[in-house]
Amino acid sequence: MMAASLLLAAALTAAPDTPVPAHRLSLHARANVTAYLSDARSKGGLGGGVGLRDTVHGRWLLQADVGALTGLGSVLEVRLGAGVQRQGFWAPAALLSLTGLFGDQLSFALSERDHTVRGPALGVGVTLAPARFQLGEAQVSLLEVGVGVGSDLPGRGLLIGLTLLEVGVAL
Repeated sequence: MMAASLLLAAALTAAPDTPVPAHRLSLHARANVTAYLSDARSKGGLGGGVGLRDTVHGRWLLQADVGALTGLGSVLEVRLGAGVQRQGFWAPAALLSLTGLFGDQLSFALSERDHTVRGPALGVGVTLAPARFQLGEAQVSLLEVGVGVGSDLPGRGLLIGLTLLEVGVAL
């Protein structure tokens, strides 16, 4: 039992034995839930999207994606992100991302505000992907969690995201 645990730990921490390309482009698709919540409005929903990712030297991630959400109306989600991943079969990642939600929203009339907040909901946040795996030329990620903050002047908004499944394929 102890030998099996040590073997598993060594496999998870081992560096890949194949050469890593300087840049590796991949196309990914995801199913997700995203919500932007503030005292002035709510925006978001359930949907999915597609994007392009560049993995630099097998470790650094640069990505952009676009998606459609429904639930609180029709919303277009646009994300730009940069982060780091572990190399190897098990490749958990952490990303810093800028998210914009464009489209329908639920607005709330408050006595402290003389106007409703209009325009896109923009937020900056962190996404953690602990169950992410590299399977040859493909990547699979389950249950990514993201949280961020946005500005609805004079207040703030909370940006919450949950990616249920993301699958990527190297180009």
